[in-house]
Amino acid sequence: MDKGTLKLLRDWFKKNAAELPWRPADLDALRDPYAVWISETMLQQTQVSTVRDYFVKWMKRFPNIATLAKAKEEEVFKYWQGLGYYSRAKNILKTAKIIVESNSQAFPQTRKELEALPGIGAYTAGAILSLAYHQREAILDGNLVRIFSRLYTLGFLPTESKEAAEAYWNYAREIADSPKAYMHNEAFMELGRTVCKVKNPSCSECPLKASCQAARENRTDSFPPAKKHLQKDWHGTVLVIESADHKILAVHGGQKFFRNQFTLPHFESPRDATVGLPPQAEAFVDADAVQSIEKVGTFKHGITVHKMECDVLHIQLSIKAPTHPTPDIRWVSRKDTANFFANSFSLKALGTIP
Repeated sequence: MDKGTLKLLRDWFKKNAAELPWRPADLDALRDPYAVWISETMLQQTQVSTVRDYFVKWMKRFPNIATLAKAKEEEVFKYWQGLGYYSRAKNILKTAKIIVESNSQAFPQTRKELEALPGIGAYTAGAILSLAYHQREAILDGNLVRIFSRLYTLGFLPTESKEAAEAYWNYAREIADSPKAYMHNEAFMELGRTVCKVKNPSCSECPLKASCQAARENRTDSFPPAKKHLQKDWHGTVLVIESADHKILAVHGGQKFFRNQFTLPHFESPRDATVGLPPQAEAFVDADAVQSIEKVGTFKHGITVHKMECDVLHIQLSIKAPTHPTPDIRWVSRKDTANFFANSFSLKALGTIP
């Protein structure tokens, strides 16, 4: 891409850059690498409009990496609740501890060092190096993929092969080979978010329209090519086990989903298959202590490629909850469940019980 086209992009960005809590008013300013890391990780698979409030709350509670490194995993998950893909939050905490324990509390400034940290891939490493340190480092996210595919009518996706990925990365490196790489990278992301959208792109407003092959051929709808989504239907049963003193059982690990955080017990099952106490429940309660079992509702939920439908069984016990919790089992007061569970899956199930 020639220098004149990139200048048009920069001029457009300076006029149209949205005010975002992680973006300084001075677009040429160096940034806090910690803030870049958190915002870019949150923005993966999540819309900007959703991330705004989450980022503000997160930075208020965890203003720097040292504060974050001291946090408990359960609290980190709580501040992540609603963003999904909880492995991101788990990796954020792991990386924070690694950096702080290295006695530097400073982010690495090379791609190799950054990509060695949990949860930091090629895109996030490039964003940190580019936006925080103004290095000539490339980034490649869905916005840039869409723009490159339309600019050069690329009829393939970077996920199809190593050669395909390298083709896209070469275009990304081209626009990053400049002292203004940080602005080019962010301008492309902004352009994809606001102008070169997935559907109904505003080509007449695009600073790159004169260079866009798909726009010239009136074929923007054909690029990038459609991605095949493998959706998996999953039906299960969620157990809400309540003690006589109104405490709810929460389990950590050993579950199909949410293995790394506390959740309600759940397992795959046919629709309306549960009659009596499921054998899976006997791993947590004694059958002789069961006072009543009732199917109280069904809810739908989505996790990555899984389209889920779950029956909820409310199992009431005749005994009080044990007073000494184990690392993998907790009994949470019913009135505290909304604050304890850091996933909407469990909260949806709890919302069905009377």
